[in-house]
Amino acid sequence: MGQPGLDPKEFLKRLKEEHQVLRWEPLPPNQFNPSSGGEQSRSGSSLDYLHKHWALPDSFNPEDAGGGPKGRLVGLFGRLTYRVLGRYLHEERDLLSHVVRISEALERRCDALTLRVQEMNLDIVKRQVAEAENQALLAAWLHAESPRTTSGVASISSTIAQRNKAAAAKEDSDRSR
Repeated sequence: MGQPGLDPKEFLKRLKEEHQVLRWEPLPPNQFNPSSGGEQSRSGSSLDYLHKHWALPDSFNPEDAGGGPKGRLVGLFGRLTYRVLGRYLHEERDLLSHVVRISEALERRCDALTLRVQEMNLDIVKRQVAEAENQALLAAWLHAESPRTTSGVASISSTIAQRNKAAAAKEDSDRSR
């Protein structure tokens, strides 16, 4: 009979426990999930509907009245109604067109804000990664070197300083974009 298979995850966990050099490790950074919370909850169909149906009629259509004496009476009443309410209907049409324009501008602004929030989330995760790396170097430095020796301290502290300078330069270049 053969040996039972090793579980790689369990083996790695056991190996880390047995050979752990550091008793403390920095917290790992959050996982960046670009689709969480940044999705738009609206649909484009409602804005399309507004664009197609915002215009109110500004005159009476005689075909709506029909024929015969009843149709003539309805036609007369329709023309009279549109003549009396014409100014009001024109103002309401202007109002509706303005509402549609504002709705479209708000949709564009929401899209821009969603993109900005996603960029900021990515920047935060990048910063967390840099901080975790810096803390891991600090932990290694504190664990590996005693306060009496300075040769190892100088090399680790120069590594930390180089990484900090590189991170600062990268942040400056990212800001200038």
